[in-house]
Amino acid sequence: MAAHKPVEWVQAIINKFDEQLPIKTGQQSTHSKVNTEHNKECLINISKYKFSLVISGLTNILKNVNNMRIFSEVQEKNLYLSQLIILDTLDKCLAGQPKDCLRLDEAMLVKQLLPEICHFIHTYREGHPHAADLRASGSGVLFSLSCNNFNAVFSRISTRMQELTVCSEDTVDVHDIELIQYINVDCAKLKRLLQETVFKFKALKKPAQLAVINSLEKAFWNWVEYYPDEFTMLYQQPQTDMADCAEKLFDLVDSFAESAKRKAAVWPLQIILLILCPEITQSITKEAVDDSKANKKLFLENLRKALTGHGGSKQLTESAAIACVKLCKASTYINWEDNSVIFLLVQSIVMDLKALLFNPAKPFSRGTGSQSADVDLMIDCFVSCFRINPHNNQHFKVCLASSSPQTFHFVLVNSLHRIITNSHLDWWPKIDAVYCYSGELRAMFADTLARVMQGASAHAPLRMTTSQTLKEKMTTSLKFKDKSTDLDSRCLLLALVKLIHADPKLMLHNPGKHGQEIQSSTADLIIGLVQLVPYSSSAEISVEAMEALLVLHQPEIIDLWNPDAPIEAFWDISSQILSFICKKLIGHQMINSTEILKWLREILICRNKFLLKNKESATVGSGISTCKEAQTKLEVSLYTFLWSPDMEAVLVAMSCFRHLCEEADIRCSVDEVPVQTVLPNYNTFMEFASVSNMMATGRSALQKRVMALLRRIEHPTAGNTEAWEDTHAKWDQATKHILNHPKNKVEDGQEWINMTGFLCALGGVCLQRRSTPAPGTYSPPMGPLSERKGSMISMGSCEVSTETSLGRFLDRLLSLMVCNHERVGVQIRNNIKDLVGLELSPALYPMLFNKLKNSIGRFFETQGPVPINDTNTQFVEQTIAIMKNLLDSHTEGSSEHLGQASIETMMLNLVRYVRILGNVVHAIQIKTKLCQLVEVMMERRDDLSFCQEMKFRNKMVEYLTDWVMGTSNQAADDDIKCLTRDLDQASMEAVVSLLAGLPLQPEEGDGVELMEAKSQLFLKYFTLFMNLLNDCSEVEDDGQQVAGRKRGMSRRLASLRHCTVLAMSNLLNANVDSGLMHSIGLGYHKDLQTRATFMEVLTKILQQGTEFDTLAETVLADRFERLVELVTMMGDQGELPIAMALASVVPCSQWDELARVLVTLFDSRHLLYQLLWNMFSKEVELADSMQTLFRGNSLASKIMTFCFKVYGAAYLQKLLEPLLRGVITTPEWQQISFEVDPTRLEPMENLEENQKNLLQITDRFFLAIINSSSEFPPQLRSVCHCLYQVVSQRFPQNSIGAVGSAMFLRFINPAIVSPYEAGILDKKPPPRIERGLKLMSKILQSIANHVLFTKEEHMRPFNDFVKSNFDAARRFFLDIASDSPPSDSVNHSLSFISDGNVLALHRLLWNNQERIGQYLSSSRDHKAVGRRPFDKMATLLAYLGPPEHKPVADTHWSSLNLTSSKFEEFMTRHQVHEKEEFKALKTLNIFYQAGTSKSGNPVFYYVARR
Repeated sequence: MAAHKPVEWVQAIINKFDEQLPIKTGQQSTHSKVNTEHNKECLINISKYKFSLVISGLTNILKNVNNMRIFSEVQEKNLYLSQLIILDTLDKCLAGQPKDCLRLDEAMLVKQLLPEICHFIHTYREGHPHAADLRASGSGVLFSLSCNNFNAVFSRISTRMQELTVCSEDTVDVHDIELIQYINVDCAKLKRLLQETVFKFKALKKPAQLAVINSLEKAFWNWVEYYPDEFTMLYQQPQTDMADCAEKLFDLVDSFAESAKRKAAVWPLQIILLILCPEITQSITKEAVDDSKANKKLFLENLRKALTGHGGSKQLTESAAIACVKLCKASTYINWEDNSVIFLLVQSIVMDLKALLFNPAKPFSRGTGSQSADVDLMIDCFVSCFRINPHNNQHFKVCLASSSPQTFHFVLVNSLHRIITNSHLDWWPKIDAVYCYSGELRAMFADTLARVMQGASAHAPLRMTTSQTLKEKMTTSLKFKDKSTDLDSRCLLLALVKLIHADPKLMLHNPGKHGQEIQSSTADLIIGLVQLVPYSSSAEISVEAMEALLVLHQPEIIDLWNPDAPIEAFWDISSQILSFICKKLIGHQMINSTEILKWLREILICRNKFLLKNKESATVGSGISTCKEAQTKLEVSLYTFLWSPDMEAVLVAMSCFRHLCEEADIRCSVDEVPVQTVLPNYNTFMEFASVSNMMATGRSALQKRVMALLRRIEHPTAGNTEAWEDTHAKWDQATKHILNHPKNKVEDGQEWINMTGFLCALGGVCLQRRSTPAPGTYSPPMGPLSERKGSMISMGSCEVSTETSLGRFLDRLLSLMVCNHERVGVQIRNNIKDLVGLELSPALYPMLFNKLKNSIGRFFETQGPVPINDTNTQFVEQTIAIMKNLLDSHTEGSSEHLGQASIETMMLNLVRYVRILGNVVHAIQIKTKLCQLVEVMMERRDDLSFCQEMKFRNKMVEYLTDWVMGTSNQAADDDIKCLTRDLDQASMEAVVSLLAGLPLQPEEGDGVELMEAKSQLFLKYFTLFMNLLNDCSEVEDDGQQVAGRKRGMSRRLASLRHCTVLAMSNLLNANVDSGLMHSIGLGYHKDLQTRATFMEVLTKILQQGTEFDTLAETVLADRFERLVELVTMMGDQGELPIAMALASVVPCSQWDELARVLVTLFDSRHLLYQLLWNMFSKEVELADSMQTLFRGNSLASKIMTFCFKVYGAAYLQKLLEPLLRGVITTPEWQQISFEVDPTRLEPMENLEENQKNLLQITDRFFLAIINSSSEFPPQLRSVCHCLYQVVSQRFPQNSIGAVGSAMFLRFINPAIVSPYEAGILDKKPPPRIERGLKLMSKILQSIANHVLFTKEEHMRPFNDFVKSNFDAARRFFLDIASDSPPSDSVNHSLSFISDGNVLALHRLLWNNQERIGQYLSSSRDHKAVGRRPFDKMATLLAYLGPPEHKPVADTHWSSLNLTSSKFEEFMTRHQVHEKEEFKALKTLNIFYQAGTSKSGNPVFYYVARR
């Protein structure tokens, strides 16, 4: 478009500019500011090519805006903003005006535009709040306009002058003459103005003459300031025409000034006219002067006289002061060499001038109306004196003195600011000439700051409009003397802050001091400035303070904070700044917090620049607590901005995370550590930063992204925990506020929603901080042992003390789920439902599930009927919606946490409650939703944890099938019919998902045989489904008559029919054994439809691959076999999920039985080593020290003892029988006593003799034991090796000692002390020998334990013997434990498993099924292994039914304990398994062993047909 129709395109942009002005759009937001800026830039660029189009467009807009009628304060502000925007755009377009514009265009433009601009310069006088700004903008436009269009402006002025020569005294309008003050003047233009004035001056009316005098002086300064080179040239090459004009005008004005009043008015112009005539100035310094110059000389003398106070009137003195300051100022633009006369002139007056202006005893003042002019005059004087002679510092000291008036301080600071910012000319001295005063300036800053801060806290701040200029403030301040100090101090403070901003080195200058001193003075300065950032009484001070701090944070300036140790100073001071600002931001105490946040981002960027520059030593001094606190506070403030309703604030906060990450990168690259050590959540922060560029998204999309990222924060830090706690406190307040004052702004509501989402999403990471780690996993050598300690069975980390704020937060959310507030209730309920369902951190799921379970459980606590009321129903409905959202949403990380708390009880209670609701429309809708929830629950079955899944699913099927066909036929109303059909559909879909792979499980204890009960249950469901199918087809038949409305119905019915067939297939598939007989008959049914349905079901189950082998005779044995497989199943890391879960939950009274069952089963599968590894690991992990290992009666100890008993019997027999028999049968041993306890000696016995006897026998036994290592059974080698390996991981220093201790304690010593009970001897040894054996076992145990006797005095004499055998014992233990024999060389004597063990296993699993489920879902093993093994076990147990329904159950034996292991022990002891005849028998498969006789012996069945 731009190429083909440029005019229309430019017009379109102008229109857009117009439409987006504040006066059209109302209150400006950040977004609209960006738009306006964009439009402005666009027009400025176009004006270079289509100048007149743009200017005329803007002129029209300005006209229209100026003519608008305004009705309110807000509108007035918007009008003012709009005018400023237009004027600024015009100014920039005119400044860039191309030189080759058509003159005709220009004339037209100027004609239109000039009057509008003059309107701003003339009409906005005092009283209008924005007058000064508008006048400044207007004059800016006029200045740009006059650069290229001087003629047009000049002709306007000239015309007006002409008019003023002929008008009457009363109608003098000098406005257009005043334009002279604002236009761009170069040498030539100034000449034209002077000539014009000379020409018309005499004829002008008096007011016009004064206006011209005043305006010309201003025009001169415009020229000098914009074209200083031209002025300097004037003194190098004098221009006679200029001098002529100036001289003529001087004479004219001189003759005009006959009275003192007029003299005072014209002197400032006269001095300037003199300056324009360098040669005259030269000549009048001589003694003799010709007449034409006499008036000049006289003028100068009068001036000097008046300056010293001898002029006769105060007015003249003041005028002389002004003229002299002008002279000094002009002289600074002239080079010394070019004209020394002027400088002599200056020297002659400067002392008097300073004495007049800078006299603390009698401050210079021209009355109340002209303070600001006085201040300007003093500043001009100060700056000029500095430029003339920077080293004459008399007035400096006067202005610095704390006793001087505050105006002096103000003048000093502003003068310094001007010296820094205005130094165009080469010969002007630079600011460093006054660096020596930095200490005094710092003191002035500190004092002023203290005064202002005290004032701010003492009384509410005077609200000042930011637009007022400093001078106006000064003026206002001096009008109200009582408040003046406060206001003066504020203006001075602002000036000081600006000064720091202009040149920070001035205040940081600290020569000759050592580093620490410099650092503390820097810190005072910077921390003083930081306090001004949140200063609410003056936005201008706040903005300037931010700018100043940014300049102070430039890398080369930071080096000056403490030149000796810049990096330490940086960490210390900069951290204090961050802490202070972030605390303020967290407190949300600031109106302009988004601006401050943007500034903070700039500060962070500067910090990183500095650190990058000092990369090698960036971390020096960063370990201090201030630095850590700053990082925490910064994190907290950024987190809390994430829930701000202001989108821009959210995006800025997100972008700040990038700079945190950059800082971490720099810091970590120095020490070469991973960034996560400094910033644990580095990766998520980087994601936040990358999302911060999504400017285009809407508010809700942005919040969704924020919450998704918050959920990904993994590591709890001080920052996120504090942010959560802090937000929670604010949320609590906000919630109360919304409920008490519901009429509030949308903004508050939005903020509350954002906060709720924030707390939901970030809650997970705070939960981690509080929970203790669960116990580690137990794994054989393949996997490491994780953290030690922890309770034996940890129920996971979901049960955190309910008093935590997280618990309180969730409780409050649950109470708000049923908020019944008439105004905001619905919004609150809906928001809570969505946020909890969709945004909650998965780590909080277990806690939420438990709370929901408890809340719903309360409905059923009381005896009697369940309380049905609206609130409870609402709670149930909300719970269903939340659970469905939560299971549907597949939030990242949800599968990991869903299984940590079981939801069975809650789901059952939901169904129980909803069942009672009846059949009103609402109830039907709730039921339908609940069915949909059940379906979603089954979809996520693998992630959820069930304690008694089969029982639970059976119960659910029973409940939900009740709703099918419950009401659909009776319903009269069509709508209700539709609803009930929906319910049928939903409940059938839920039932299909529940029935998949579900063995039916009748309620226990009804006395009916298991298969019979299953069969009846199957029939009940199958019949229901058949009826439903018939119902569908009947309705379909009815439906053929009525078309239209019924078409949707028939589609529904087809879908329902499909579901029902699926349900029947799933039912039959999982229960072929009890169901086939009932269903097979349907294949022969007389009704064709039924037969077809049966074929469909049959086809489906064949496709699903149903295992018909469940109909085989061996089905029971196969299922038991699979049960054993499951229990002995091993995970990838060597873990045994089911076995270890069982071990953790079986009560200790059944440990002996469990030990026998586990060892037998695992050995038969060649997995004994893995079992021992897991068991021993757990025992070792829970032990406090080596000394307590395997001393208690733990399950691991029992398993070890059982292994020693079964595998070591033959070895003990062979080793100990000969030794014991030798002692008992040899006659000389019969008489001997072994008693060594003096208190138990008999009268004739000799203690030493006895000690010798005991040593002799002990030595014999000990040698026999340690020399028997070659005979040591391989299975026990395996046990010892496993024990040795496991203990080494926890107690590496003496792990072999543990093996020895355990072996003697659990294996050898019990056999020595009680040989008869161990089955080694036929009868008990005599008491004397028994006592000897007992004492011997003590010595042996001491050797094994590697400890000496200390407590028993009578055993101490044996310490030498004990000590001397330590090494021998150690060698023996190492020999039997250091390596494990290869698996195939170990004789697995227990490969024959008796039924007794399998039945015991079944009973143990059945009775502890629920506990195993809970244990697995809460332990960490759950992650590694998943839920499959437990699900399979639950299914198998469901098929097998409760333990009493066994093949042996019809006899009275079932009451006996079927746990005899005598048969296994006999077989093992005699090594029957190795004998050839046994192996031959085994291959024939003619024996079958099941159950035991009355006396507990195994029963064999001989299978004759084989």
